[in-house]
Amino acid sequence: MTFPFLHRNRDAAPTETSIDLHAHVVTSDYCAAICRFTLSCTCGTAYDTPYIDEALQWRELHEQLAPLADQLAG
Repeated sequence: MTFPFLHRNRDAAPTETSIDLHAHVVTSDYCAAICRFTLSCTCGTAYDTPYIDEALQWRELHEQLAPLADQLAG
């Protein structure tokens, strides 16, 4: 069984059925006032956490899974 959305190769040539991986761009920053890492996406989603590893994981998951969620809504 193959799952095409699990591939991490973002440099592959796009096909007709490929997902636009650049539709969701996550920016991150550290807010010293609240001592938390804050992340925000161009789609409007925001997230904050005191742990850098959790912030990195959330960023990676959002960039990979949010385009799939966009396809479900349509």
